[in-house]
Amino acid sequence: MRLHYHPLSSYSRKAAIGIGLRGDDIEMVTLNPFAGDLKCPEFLAASPFGKMPVLMGTPEGSISESTSILEYLEERGPRVLLPLGQERRARHFDRLADLYLLDPIGDYFWNKTDAVRTKCETRLGQASAVWERELADGRPFICGDTITLGDLSAAIALHYAETEGVPVPGHMAAYRARLEANPVLAASRDAAVPFVAMTLPRRQPAA
Repeated sequence: MRLHYHPLSSYSRKAAIGIGLRGDDIEMVTLNPFAGDLKCPEFLAASPFGKMPVLMGTPEGSISESTSILEYLEERGPRVLLPLGQERRARHFDRLADLYLLDPIGDYFWNKTDAVRTKCETRLGQASAVWERELADGRPFICGDTITLGDLSAAIALHYAETEGVPVPGHMAAYRARLEANPVLAASRDAAVPFVAMTLPRRQPAA
């Protein structure tokens, strides 16, 4: 199997981190979205909406969307990201993080207007209050002692909040440090860093 992705793409990172934590033997194929790789006919045949990541070469054909990719791998086993008894909680925080952490910071990453920053900070503030409450009891990660699906998008969003200068509260900052102490998450962060700088000219507000 092959994961077609890019190290800067938030949802690509989510799928790649999950694969790394699981230890799956999957080839990583880096796309170049700036050179039109997402628009070529071969890629659109596998991902009709022109989105990455895409897992190719499975017995079921190509699978797109990061959560669907990881759910597919979890169904094959072993269970790593959806631990028994914690499946609903992991899935719930996965959705919350996608919608209210990762998507707002992703919008601001590419659009530096004041209006988008205000919307981003408001949404992250609302979501962070939920994480702050959940982490206040001293649990290391959202489902307890191990990193699960419920932590992945939050980890990526917190990294990009730092690169874009969006503040996060104390429990969230400590949570990010614990996540990035894991070598898989640290490697994902380090792989994204060069592209954060490289894309900066594309991410300035319009004059």
